[in-house]
Amino acid sequence: MTALRYNTVCSVLILFHILVHTKAALRDILNVQHLADAKFGPNEYSDDDREYSDVDDRDKESLAQPIDQQNTKDHLYSKTESYLDNEEQVIPDTLDENIIWDAQWGTQLKLGQATAISVDPDGNVAIFHRGARVWGPNSFNNENKFDPNNGPIVQNTIMFLDKNGKVISEWGKNMFYLPHGLTIDQSGNYWITDVAMHQVFKFDAQDVKRHMEELKSAQANSKTNLPNNRTSMLKPSMTLGEAFVPGNSASTFCKPTDVAVHTNGDFFVSDGYCNSRIVKYNKNGELILQWGRLWNNREFIYSQSPPPYAFLVAHSLALASELNYLYLADRENGRILCFFANNGTFHKKYRHPAIGTKIYSVAYAREKLYLVNGPDPFIRNPVPVRGFVLDIYSGKILSIFKPKKNMNNPHNLRVTEDGSEIYVVELNNKKVYRFLQEINSSNDSQSTKRRPHQILIHPDTKDADNETNDILEFMLDAVIVIVFSIIMFIMILTTVKMHRRRVYFARKRKNEWSDRQETFQLSSLLESSHSGSSKSEKRPNSRDFSKLNTEPETSEDEHPENSLVRPM
Repeated sequence: MTALRYNTVCSVLILFHILVHTKAALRDILNVQHLADAKFGPNEYSDDDREYSDVDDRDKESLAQPIDQQNTKDHLYSKTESYLDNEEQVIPDTLDENIIWDAQWGTQLKLGQATAISVDPDGNVAIFHRGARVWGPNSFNNENKFDPNNGPIVQNTIMFLDKNGKVISEWGKNMFYLPHGLTIDQSGNYWITDVAMHQVFKFDAQDVKRHMEELKSAQANSKTNLPNNRTSMLKPSMTLGEAFVPGNSASTFCKPTDVAVHTNGDFFVSDGYCNSRIVKYNKNGELILQWGRLWNNREFIYSQSPPPYAFLVAHSLALASELNYLYLADRENGRILCFFANNGTFHKKYRHPAIGTKIYSVAYAREKLYLVNGPDPFIRNPVPVRGFVLDIYSGKILSIFKPKKNMNNPHNLRVTEDGSEIYVVELNNKKVYRFLQEINSSNDSQSTKRRPHQILIHPDTKDADNETNDILEFMLDAVIVIVFSIIMFIMILTTVKMHRRRVYFARKRKNEWSDRQETFQLSSLLESSHSGSSKSEKRPNSRDFSKLNTEPETSEDEHPENSLVRPM
């Protein structure tokens, strides 16, 4: 019984272990959908966006705030709470000597409003611009709809350059209506957002390369007076959103701004001006999750700072794939927000008075954040518009960079993977800047050694790179627990069986002993009766020790030589 009770207690503990592990694993899996889809009513969806839609100097791009809120906003950004770690920081007074402006690069380019820049795997540069089109006060109606009768932009909107700034090819005419975001991923695929069409496009690297070769061939034929080869229209391999239909659902966007692509093929869309949300898809374009909502002016009055899941123009994205971090430039809130890329959980906020009230773009390279701020005409003594380099751990400003003069309206920046090249495009000045940074590998190795990657793992996240590992780990734990439980069950069953056998044999032995006792008594009775009835026989009594002396009691059949001889 003691063994049985012990094994029963073990079984209870095993069941408790199973429940705890199951609960933890299910919590990790369910965290992927931890935020409900944000649905806005018609009034909030359209009226608020009338205040936020880009008009003239708003894709200079700043948002006009009502006059009675200016003092509140000035007070908001003067708080020491703006420091990431609430520590006093010495801000560099001079530019970083290791970041040098390449003054001659790209000076010959003729651009429209330059909205985005990206670098392909070979180090070539692509610039996305609006040609002759300008985002003005009449570009959208009160429902955020663009009039398609305005037609697509007739000029080429994508300019492809080599590392020296020489134009290799141009394409994109008659394809886009109001360009905004451009991202070239690790495979060379182009990801483009068009705020007028409310759509996101993916162009495969092979199709883009083939299209550019056709364009170069056609251009060469025109120079040699040969008939032009008609180039095929480049078509996207993936299109998300409904053309010219603003919305807030799994199949619609409202002025999407940027795309970031993970190494495993998952990608994120910042959506953007109206919805202020981030949407995550797998490599096939299937929705995984979304988070974020609009932080409107009504909340501004009652809150000292916006919550981490409320944005005011989600304008730019950057991914640190090896760290599982997704960075968002929350433009009008003047902050960078860091989320865990696998489940959208908030991790950290970067914000500083020296950067100001507007952050337009963010990029990542080698455990550093690169960003550009923007002008704010509605505050007194605005900070200079420049580029900044931040440490991702402390949030401190490491470097400041700019061209000869301060920038005017930087709209987007990109950094090469090793951090040696920084590219920035200006919206209204229609310029592109290239900065060269001297990389000190010894400092980087010391930084990595000083901050091991183990601290970057979120406590609720077992695998930083792939959600599938969470499920696999859960399945592995479940299999181990099940096997262990089966073994314990077999042990308990064996113990119970052995106990029952012991009880059975004990009862059997008891019954056999009782039978022997009864048999012995019966045989004794019969023997005494037989001896009494055969007194006349001369055979001696075997129990008569006076006659047998010390001979043991035997049977005549066993030892006939010992039997007594009867007298004749």
